[in-house]
Amino acid sequence: MNGGAAHGSPAGQEPPAPGGQSHNRISGGTFHAPVLQAGTVYVTPPPEVDWPVVVGDVPAAAGAFQPRAAVRERVEAARTGRGTAVPTQVLTGGGGVGKTQLAADIARDALAAGVEVLVWAPARDPLTVLRLYAEAAALVRAPGVSGAAGRTEPDARRFLAWLSGTGRRWLVVLDDVADFGPDGPLWPGSSRHGNGRVLATTRQRGAHASGGGRVLVPVDAYGPAEARAYLAERLAGAGLPHLLDGGADALAAELGRLPLALGHAAAYLVNRQLGCSAYLELFRERTRPLEGVLPPDADTERYGRPVTGALLLALDAAQRTEPRGLAAPAVRLAALLDPDGHPRALWTTSAVREHLARQRAAAAPDGADSAPAPAPAPAGGGGGPDRAAGRRRWWPGRRARAALPPVPPPAGPPPVSADEALAVLSVLHAYHLVSVPAAAAPHREVTVHALTARAARDTDPDGWESRLAVAFALYELWPAEEHADHRLSASLRSSTSVLEEHLGPDRQYYPMFLLHGRVGISLLHAGLHAAAVAHWTGAVAGLSAGAVAEGDPEWITTRHNLAAALELAGDPERAVDVAMETARVAAERYGPDDGPTLSVLDVLGTSLLAAGRSAEAVALREHLLSRHEALFGPDDPRTLGACNNLAVAHDRSGRHDRALELWERVATGLAVEEAEDAAADTPRSLTLRLNLAVTHSRRGRPEQALVLGERVLAASARLLGEDHPDTLTARAALADFHAAAGREAEAAAARAGLLADAERVLGPDHPDTLTVRGDLAVSYRRTGRTAEAVALAERVLRVRLRTLGPAHPDTLLTAGNLVNCYAQQGRTGRALRLAEWVLPVKRRVLGEGHVGTVTGRHAVAVLRVRRGRTLLAADPARAAADAAAALAVLGPAAGPAVDDHDLLRGAAAELLDRAREAADPPGAP
Repeated sequence: MNGGAAHGSPAGQEPPAPGGQSHNRISGGTFHAPVLQAGTVYVTPPPEVDWPVVVGDVPAAAGAFQPRAAVRERVEAARTGRGTAVPTQVLTGGGGVGKTQLAADIARDALAAGVEVLVWAPARDPLTVLRLYAEAAALVRAPGVSGAAGRTEPDARRFLAWLSGTGRRWLVVLDDVADFGPDGPLWPGSSRHGNGRVLATTRQRGAHASGGGRVLVPVDAYGPAEARAYLAERLAGAGLPHLLDGGADALAAELGRLPLALGHAAAYLVNRQLGCSAYLELFRERTRPLEGVLPPDADTERYGRPVTGALLLALDAAQRTEPRGLAAPAVRLAALLDPDGHPRALWTTSAVREHLARQRAAAAPDGADSAPAPAPAPAGGGGGPDRAAGRRRWWPGRRARAALPPVPPPAGPPPVSADEALAVLSVLHAYHLVSVPAAAAPHREVTVHALTARAARDTDPDGWESRLAVAFALYELWPAEEHADHRLSASLRSSTSVLEEHLGPDRQYYPMFLLHGRVGISLLHAGLHAAAVAHWTGAVAGLSAGAVAEGDPEWITTRHNLAAALELAGDPERAVDVAMETARVAAERYGPDDGPTLSVLDVLGTSLLAAGRSAEAVALREHLLSRHEALFGPDDPRTLGACNNLAVAHDRSGRHDRALELWERVATGLAVEEAEDAAADTPRSLTLRLNLAVTHSRRGRPEQALVLGERVLAASARLLGEDHPDTLTARAALADFHAAAGREAEAAAARAGLLADAERVLGPDHPDTLTVRGDLAVSYRRTGRTAEAVALAERVLRVRLRTLGPAHPDTLLTAGNLVNCYAQQGRTGRALRLAEWVLPVKRRVLGEGHVGTVTGRHAVAVLRVRRGRTLLAADPARAAADAAAALAVLGPAAGPAVDDHDLLRGAAAELLDRAREAADPPGAP
């Protein structure tokens, strides 16, 4: 044909049947060009469609692929109940979690199950998706498809129309969708026969990703069993199963069980013939960049990107998202914090907001005008760490924490707003660079995968400035009073620990050493005494490395806090040694009457008393009181504090009359001071009044103790707040006064309410909480609620054995209370075993004449006699052995602490005589 165009079937008609004829008939119309008309034209039939049609390259299965059964179940669950809408599941997760491999596995299973059309489209480039749609349209013979190079988009849309109406089963996979908006790839819209589905993968999880009827299916890293199975299969497949040694699980955990990282690591193990434990040591070397231990040449599964690039692939898009320019510096800050969670509130601190503003300005085209990062101060500058506060039973003596010198205001941009700082967190969350789950633990709201964090640190061009900003932010967020939010303090401690790991030797510089000191004080306030000992021991060891000379303020303060921690942790003898040496150096450096010297001597007095060296403690506190009187006068608050501490020493030593005289003196002095200050109540006066109430109770004046205790509690709640530790202490004392007055029901009710509040405010395992729980066990035992008493006492003993060890006085006290609970419950054998386990420890730790040892001996004797009486008829020989053991443990005198000593010896002797008589009755041959 010349001068005309050959057309296919008219619109809306089916094409000719294969092998048929086309009758070239002209009917009507006018032609304005030469026409050549033939007879019958034979059309070559198109080839048959070769089902199934597969378009695009479905990735091959990775070696040792794990099927991810739990995720597959969620994918299948998301397909139900969609009507004619195309079921669309979006696998969402961070880089390297295995989204693509999982989608490919689903695609292969779909083909095996009878899917007739499968399109696999790399969706980061929408044009690639159009091209593959157009190719599929041609292969399935979609109506109206031209196949011409310039008709890609129309052909792609005809393919989607064909999918909507076809009765054949189909699956479209859009891998790595980066844009869910109008500039993104085309999505199939419907399936009238309900036989089609769409599966996508993406790093995003925002509103756009779940729009259009799409269902998000989160994909995370492997679980522990999957990670171990992967390593085992991968190494066995390489013929090297012996490389899977005892370090395999720890290695998987260090890699965050990220499939991509595990694949690179396994290839490294195979290539280097290296076991898991040896590789783990290599990986943990913080000086090595991530790509040094997960190199690109280990990409045996042809992922196509190094690990660092894969993890941070979404960062460029996040940088372009509002608020622009903040995502990169923000993720680098998050990388320096605890990957298991840090406080969302950290992002509203001025330190973070100023840092983000400087970084955004520096990255802008006019960034040359932005302010430079502040230079770090030299080591030793900026003041010293806080000192440990004394126990609440002592004069409070709390020192205001060292105020951190403010960050110099930047000369460049103003800080970003708090809203912007929080908005960038949402951006990072949307791109799977951090996670901010809705149901997060308090103050652990922001998490980041450990490898994402490491990749961010490796690519941070301003690492020191980022570290400086995080240090200032942590210090800024730290609560002035630890009790205000113990969970916040715990979160800040863990993030500080992570930051210090990344700092290495630089932790000695300002402001990091201040932050380190703040952690140590926080551990003491939290009752984590063993951890505080480890912390301050490390700080003492680091003094010489930090070029801190003996006798410098930081040297004295650090050792002062170590001595306080040792005493609180139940190691008073070591505390005495450290405090004595520190006091000697302080006296030589500053003089015997200088503040640092007197402060360390105060800790020494506490340690001596805890070590049972009461006479030395009293003598030292008498000396301290005389020096305070000479230096400051008799009515100075510091003198009254020394007087109070001496009263405590006398009270603990059994000299209650002398203690009462001293407390009355302090009361008079405080009344003068308060009159001058025009303040009716102060924390000092409340501490004094509570001590006076305790003395009244011990002196047999319960009504006076109760009246004064009620007044102290009301004033403390008003002055300090209901949740202040001193208010909780006042409540505990008031419950003690009720018990001393014989009002056990009131004491039990008060202690039960206090326990709930102590668990909430201080935490369930705080030493003060354990004390309340133990006291409640005593109240329950005395009121007949023995089973509840046993459960509480057993829980307290387990925690104290774990945290304090068997030799701590508090552990020994708890064990004694549990002995009483078992005995009252009728479990004599169990009570006796525990009592006889505790007694040698008491003798070694407390001494033979200590009241705790004496009562321990008494308990063993009572239980021996009780068991012997039950055995007398059936086994007189064992009854005689119990009686003899009771007499032996009692000795000739038990001391004044046990009033019924003679009565108990008489009972044991009587039992022994009866047992011998029963074993050898008169008249027996």
